[in-house]
Amino acid sequence: MKKVIILAALCLMGQSAWAQIRDFQTTRLMSTAGAGVASILSTEAAILNPASSAFFSGSSFSYQGYSTSLKDENDLRKAAGDEFPGSNRSQGAFLSDHSGEIKGGVAYLTQDENSFERERMVLHGSAPMGPSTAMGVSYNYVQDTLPNSYQDRHQTHHQLSLGMTHFAADDMILGIVILDPTRTNAGDERLIAGFQYTLTNRFMLIGDVGTQYTKAWSEKYLWRAAVQLNIFSDFFVRVGQFYDNVTEFKGTGWGVSWIGPRLGVEFAQKYSDQIGDGNYIYEDESLVDTSLSAIIKF
Repeated sequence: MKKVIILAALCLMGQSAWAQIRDFQTTRLMSTAGAGVASILSTEAAILNPASSAFFSGSSFSYQGYSTSLKDENDLRKAAGDEFPGSNRSQGAFLSDHSGEIKGGVAYLTQDENSFERERMVLHGSAPMGPSTAMGVSYNYVQDTLPNSYQDRHQTHHQLSLGMTHFAADDMILGIVILDPTRTNAGDERLIAGFQYTLTNRFMLIGDVGTQYTKAWSEKYLWRAAVQLNIFSDFFVRVGQFYDNVTEFKGTGWGVSWIGPRLGVEFAQKYSDQIGDGNYIYEDESLVDTSLSAIIKF
């Protein structure tokens, strides 16, 4: 009887403690372990810092998709009959237009993770505030569908993100973003600052630091760090590491990409370990996100 109670408790800890889906990340962001608030990115402007769109010209379309699997499955999971969902998959379509004075785009994202489902539509835009500074804003319409065990299964949120990007020097870019400042979904609010420093034409350092600003800094904070190596003119290799005790995950990421004049292909993997008991994986298990994307410029 004692064993049955222990297994039941472990099962509940593995499933019900997790209360929401993780943030969507593109292939590029997975390769840098999420770092990039100060990076000049077109696709990622929709979900990270909308201000970076102001420094692009032309237009692009991108498809991003990744699946989540489990590494080092704990024997207690099998004993409890707590099978890890095999349908964990996220997809996103991003369309960006940088031809006008207000530059930005739209995105449509879907996520299915641990029996939680999320549908998200994003509209974002940015404009220059001077020769080296830009500000941007994004609007997110989020629909969540929770598992059958929840009473209020369908939830809708309207979220804003505000961002700024500043070229401090030719080799240094600074960025800052505030996520969900109106707190339409309590717990999603973040304040994140970052930098991107180019050591040489082929080597770059990227870093972010942030907090859930409604909590004490020492209680809820995050950091991300990455390096990017440009091996050939169009081929890039990235590795990164992150620690986030807001979502209670830590881990690493790596990826490669080929970005040509008109087409681009990216591949990345991110490994996430829990650092608390508020997630849906067991001790010593890791989540593995495997991502692939395609980009068309026109």
